[in-house]
Amino acid sequence: MPCIWGQHNGSQLFCAVAILPVSALAATGQLTPYVPMAVTALIDTGATTTCITSGLASRVPLTPIGKVPVHGVSGIAHHNNYLFYVAFPFTLPPGTVDPNFPPPSPGQVLGQIFVLHKAIQGCELVTAPNAGFEVLLGMDVISSGSLVVQGGNGTFSFSF
Repeated sequence: MPCIWGQHNGSQLFCAVAILPVSALAATGQLTPYVPMAVTALIDTGATTTCITSGLASRVPLTPIGKVPVHGVSGIAHHNNYLFYVAFPFTLPPGTVDPNFPPPSPGQVLGQIFVLHKAIQGCELVTAPNAGFEVLLGMDVISSGSLVVQGGNGTFSFSF
């Protein structure tokens, strides 16, 4: 069972994820020649669905599949909706070579990734330019595993 872990500041949990277009996963479940980039995600147990910024959607690239109403603090707004996979990057030990993973370029994921084989239908996220994250990881992803937050030592783990 894969597991990611990290530190938290008592109010926010961040982790690295990669967003893949649904076309990146072949019918066999293997990645097609597509090298995802690692981005920062805010883990949000209060969010029903996973959301991504418009900038990330254009870099992946993703095409909107429609618009959905989003209920926010300022009311209801209609945002682009996308279909994608969420993946978690893992760093390989130094000197390890995986023939199934192409050599990385700057800005791309280093090591291996674990793709959740569940297509996510997520909407566009509007954030401040300096928000520090491009993905809001919602319960549609979090509920696929076990999230443990420990207050005493400021750590968290997510097993899936």
